[in-house]
Amino acid sequence: MPVRVPSMAVFSASSLLKFTRGCSRCLVTTQEINAFQDKGAICLRGVFRDWVENLKRGIAANHKNPSEMSEWLQSEDSETFYFNDFFNWRKIPEFEEFVFKSPAAEIAGKLMKSEFSVFYHEHVFTKDPGADRATPWHHDQAYYPVDGWKNCSFWLPVTSVTKESCIKFVSGSHKWGKWFIPIKFGSLANYEGDILEDDDKAFEKAPDIHAESEKYKILSWDLQPGDCIAFHMLTLHGAKQSVDAAGRQVVATRWLGEDATFSTRPWVTSPPFTGGLKPGECFHTSDTFPIVWRAKC
Repeated sequence: MPVRVPSMAVFSASSLLKFTRGCSRCLVTTQEINAFQDKGAICLRGVFRDWVENLKRGIAANHKNPSEMSEWLQSEDSETFYFNDFFNWRKIPEFEEFVFKSPAAEIAGKLMKSEFSVFYHEHVFTKDPGADRATPWHHDQAYYPVDGWKNCSFWLPVTSVTKESCIKFVSGSHKWGKWFIPIKFGSLANYEGDILEDDDKAFEKAPDIHAESEKYKILSWDLQPGDCIAFHMLTLHGAKQSVDAAGRQVVATRWLGEDATFSTRPWVTSPPFTGGLKPGECFHTSDTFPIVWRAKC
């Protein structure tokens, strides 16, 4: 059983050392690091196997006590739902334990080639059996008030996922130098906002990857509980209207490196938490976004 971490707003350096002290599961290979940097999405096998039951309990707790930012999107032809919610780790002990006791922070730090790993937030996605909600093609960083290259997300299912229904990633798309307008999952409409001509990001409509899939190298995997997909926040990804027979339950966690700074967007960002930061300030300077792992000197 993992040790429960007491809920607290700020973690001391000595506490973080205790939480992140050596673990053989934390190591990732040079090949995996290079693949993450090059492709923008990789599959890591079995690294969170010991955390599956913990995360299942966390998802159940989230369902029972969702935040005001949660969504329950009903399928058109059935009483099935797509659920998502985020930034609940301070009130759900199982998620807090995962953040500070699992190897996630160290793996993220090494994949990012970062001096340290800052925890940004967790995000729960579940689909009932038979739910037919598609995931539109998008990349995550345009939704977030985050600038900087060093970032990493883990998409960690606690249910089996077939390659057919797995979320799909466009290999190398994080290096295109493009920023795409976020899409609302409920209506599939683009976010609206005033994009300034002198803005350093020329936001454009995301391409329909399904319509011209032969042009791209698409990455997806068969996944078992404990496997995860690690991906860059600028990597395009999406999924068709399909889900495995038993449904799907996923916990995603988001991690930032030392170059991540708070930024504004032409729309309301998600999550809407600023941690008291002003544009240009580093996320690791706010207690809202704790440093969980540091590289050894």
